[in-house]
Amino acid sequence: MRIFLLTLFFSFNCLGASNVPLQKELQSMARADQTVRNEITRIGLENAPFELFEKMRSVDSKNTARLKAIVKKHSWVNEKSVGKDGVNAAFLIVQHSPDYAFQEEMLPVLKRSYLNGEGISGQELALLTDRVLVHQDKQQVYGTQLNIEDGELVFDPIYDIDNVDSRRAEVGLPSLEEYKKLISKAYGMPVK
Repeated sequence: MRIFLLTLFFSFNCLGASNVPLQKELQSMARADQTVRNEITRIGLENAPFELFEKMRSVDSKNTARLKAIVKKHSWVNEKSVGKDGVNAAFLIVQHSPDYAFQEEMLPVLKRSYLNGEGISGQELALLTDRVLVHQDKQQVYGTQLNIEDGELVFDPIYDIDNVDSRRAEVGLPSLEEYKKLISKAYGMPVK
């Protein structure tokens, strides 16, 4: 089972956003995303009922469809238009999208946003980069993607693992060993 849970804690506010209605809509979409994932995490991945996973897929599909429409109308959002919280919310929707082609399409857009300082963090860029690579059956470069196998968390193959900590540091991620501890604690499972 692939781990599609990414629990982020948003402190929503509307300061500095020029498009407050869009910011609030994105925040609402992110809350729906996080509510179902928090419930699955609370119950435990192994114990959560099938219906909760179906609800998560439904939320992700609806959020993806709406974000596609937003991007088509407004292009990618930035801090000036929807604030940092709005950008974080939009990223979360892309990251959890069941539409892998959409994720691939958005990766260069989010990379530009990161390089231009428009609200995407290095950590977010690393997460989406690895997610896209894994879906393309390629090795991830930052070591952010895991699966559940026999009750353990297992990393998808990592390119040049001897230098992964350098790449992780470049984008603000902790070392792989520290990440293993954080992930193990968050999901209550050992990391292989």
